[in-house]
Amino acid sequence: MRLIEDFDKRNYEDCTKLFHRKAVRAIIIKENKLALIKSDRFGEYKFPGGGKEDHESDIDTLIRETKEESGLKIILDSVKPYGMMKEKRKSVFDLESIFQMESYYYLCDAEDDISETNQDLYELEYGYKLHFIPIDEAIANNEKALIHQEQATWIERELCVLKDIKNNLF
Repeated sequence: MRLIEDFDKRNYEDCTKLFHRKAVRAIIIKENKLALIKSDRFGEYKFPGGGKEDHESDIDTLIRETKEESGLKIILDSVKPYGMMKEKRKSVFDLESIFQMESYYYLCDAEDDISETNQDLYELEYGYKLHFIPIDEAIANNEKALIHQEQATWIERELCVLKDIKNNLF
């Protein structure tokens, strides 16, 4: 899969542990708008998706996480690889650990019906809700939300992917 960006903060020289995570995220475009999840807490937009479990394939994770976060059901035959992001930095949860993550993004379509979500506790606390939004509005919004990057470390990643999508798909 094509590497979109490799964010290496190089701020982990004193870390003694490694936490590695793989995630899968959906790029869903309907009527020239992106299906994104927006939080009430930081006001940022992110792509539906999340952590891959040991027994899951990327596609299984994509289907499960997209439905849990957004209520959207992925149309299996529409799924196509788009690109991946790498991140490496000191963990914000365990200051002795390096946080290393690969996020795999897939272009896909979803059924029109939106079902109930099954969000994690933190997603409920952050007030994540599905929005269909023009890409320029999402980019402008996340550029403003970067002020929360220390707490919401994913904003920079999602902004980078939004800009890549604008350059390659819109």
